[in-house]
Amino acid sequence: MGDVPTKEEARAALVAAMTAALGMTRSRRLAEEIVQDAFERVMTTRPWSRKERTFEQHMVGTVWSLVSHEFASKRSEHDAEAHDGFHREEAGQSAASPEDKMLDRAEQENRWASADEELDALAESVAGHPAAREVLRCRREHGLTKASEIAARIGLPVEQVYRANEVLRDHLRSLRKKRKKASGEG
Repeated sequence: MGDVPTKEEARAALVAAMTAALGMTRSRRLAEEIVQDAFERVMTTRPWSRKERTFEQHMVGTVWSLVSHEFASKRSEHDAEAHDGFHREEAGQSAASPEDKMLDRAEQENRWASADEELDALAESVAGHPAAREVLRCRREHGLTKASEIAARIGLPVEQVYRANEVLRDHLRSLRKKRKKASGEG
């Protein structure tokens, strides 16, 4: 096990690591995930030695390594997509026109906006259910879906997460029924 940083060293390292991650990813969500992963790794598989460098330097280096690895692993996906697109066009299958791409994107953004509105309504609907509210918040903010991961993240027993999921499902069904009736579909 490596050295343990002081609170001041940890705070300074958090700020520096977050600044570096934001600068590299341009995404607050991704930067937060990477910084959290970096702290976990430093505490488990990448121990810090005070003799080698400052904790801040160690954290920023770990963040840089994780971001670099993330982009390298995505590179092959991007290369494959570009390769497929080239062969589609060469085989006589025309790629979607800019207008079709724009319409597809507008439809996707519309679906995302609708989903966000539905999640906002669901959050409002379960305001009186603290566990359900926390489970929904955790799902939205961290993208977690497994009950065990959610339970660990918010500090609830897994059984409570299961019950909260049932409350969320019931409320969502009710909201969708009301929306259907209001639009004259049902």
